[in-house]
Amino acid sequence: MYLMLKHSHLLVVVISFVLFCLRYGLRQALPDKSLPRWLKWVPHLNDTVVLMTGLGLIYVTGWRPFGNAPWLGIKLLLLLFYIGWGTVALKSPPRSGKSAFAGLMAWLCIVGMALLALNKPVLW
Repeated sequence: MYLMLKHSHLLVVVISFVLFCLRYGLRQALPDKSLPRWLKWVPHLNDTVVLMTGLGLIYVTGWRPFGNAPWLGIKLLLLLFYIGWGTVALKSPPRSGKSAFAGLMAWLCIVGMALLALNKPVLW
């Protein structure tokens, strides 16, 4: 059960990252055009699966954010920051400094989450 959840979670996380990059890149490259309709709802569906598989992993492993797995709590905080920065990046005027900064910050949050998940550091 654990391996199935872990690999499913990893797959949908990569898909989520690719969809964010695609949406952001298209928005920057084609600022006057609307995104395809499927690019407006598929990311939300995929992110729901990310959340469900993540909750399944928490249940199966017994990890508790800020408890026996403090790295997981920080990862969840980074997820909230990623959502905020990603929203700003996608809703700001294309090719603006605000959009570029927010896109970079969202990407850095993703990198931080990946590093925490890979290393699972003991923080305290």
